Amino acid sequence: MTLKKDLEWSVAKRWNPFNSYKLLAQIYRWEKIQPGRPIPQPVLVTVDPVNRCNLDCRWCNSAKILEEREKKIAPKTLEAIADFLPKWQGAPDWPQGVEAVCIAGGGEPLLHPHCGEFVRRLAANGVEVGVVTNGTAIHGHTEALTDCTWVGVSVDAGSSATFNELKDPGGETDHYGKILANIADLVDLAKRKSARLAMERSGYGVSFKYLLYETNVGEIFEAARTAKEIGCRNFHLRPAGTPWDKLGAPFISFAPEALELFREQIEKARELEDENFGVYAITHKFNEELVKANHFGQCHAVFMTGVFMPPSDERAPEEAFNFGLCCDRRGDPRLDLAVNVTDVEAVAAAWSGRRHWEVFEGIRVAAQCPRCTYQPHNQIFEYVIKKDSMTFRFI
Repeated sequence: MTLKKDLEWSVAKRWNPFNSYKLLAQIYRWEKIQPGRPIPQPVLVTVDPVNRCNLDCRWCNSAKILEEREKKIAPKTLEAIADFLPKWQGAPDWPQGVEAVCIAGGGEPLLHPHCGEFVRRLAANGVEVGVVTNGTAIHGHTEALTDCTWVGVSVDAGSSATFNELKDPGGETDHYGKILANIADLVDLAKRKSARLAMERSGYGVSFKYLLYETNVGEIFEAARTAKEIGCRNFHLRPAGTPWDKLGAPFISFAPEALELFREQIEKARELEDENFGVYAITHKFNEELVKANHFGQCHAVFMTGVFMPPSDERAPEEAFNFGLCCDRRGDPRLDLAVNVTDVEAVAAAWSGRRHWEVFEGIRVAAQCPRCTYQPHNQIFEYVIKKDSMTFRFI
């Protein structure tokens, strides 16, 4: 049994934050990606404040980092990053400034005690902020999180029992109930403040995130119903993928009966939709069996975004950090652009330099890469910009 690609969203909700066609808006920025020329700074960067987590998800794509080190970006460095991003200018003929930041992790970002202050400083500097969190520590940063454009909470289950099985085996704490309460409190506060997070746009607000795994397929509808009840704007599902460091062995797959159940559950969940709630099953970065499908030859996404991370060397100064070029391959030194540096300007100096192009030339997509977050970026570069397959100027 294979899946058709009509499950992702309903026709009425086609223009949504998970639709990769939005990347076409960046064509004129990406046209400037040429050897020997300064490249515009990213429109978006990711920041991982801390390499630490309080859960143990079966599919964790940061397990390698978490096993090797427990580090964080110093508060002073987070301040410097927040002040640097709106001023970064990668090419002299391009406007300055990174426009958006996704705070995520090789770990749980809200375990960093200064994460809320980082959110506020970015927002005050005119940078849009999104946060991906497991939800367990929202209560420590609720006020600051209302300054975000969106907050995505990786719940990944429709019951406490399944949550514990997949994300906290052997745990005794009712994380599931705590996370739902944290979400409800965040939604309520944002509404009472008329905060940015509460703006009535489909891409804003709190998303209930659901990584699809073989043992949680049957709880999709229940999870979506819960998401709507506690005030989430979106229910956002995508299949879990095999991490980059485990590609050599079978890891995540879905049997035919699981694919059929997936379709049934999504169709049922979609009946919950209304003008304030959407159900999105994002599968376009996978094939019809929900296995990775990286249909592009080279990774130009390394010129489109990047990741600020805690330093990789235990002996590095307190203010040090790393800057890598791929969120899907955190912890892979082959994609590091700046290592154990203390000056944020080092990132701007390295951007589009010799090392940057060496990283690009060294990537072997088929052999080295897991399911690619930036598959659509790369396809747009190859087919729309490089080959002009869409004759995009003829609107």
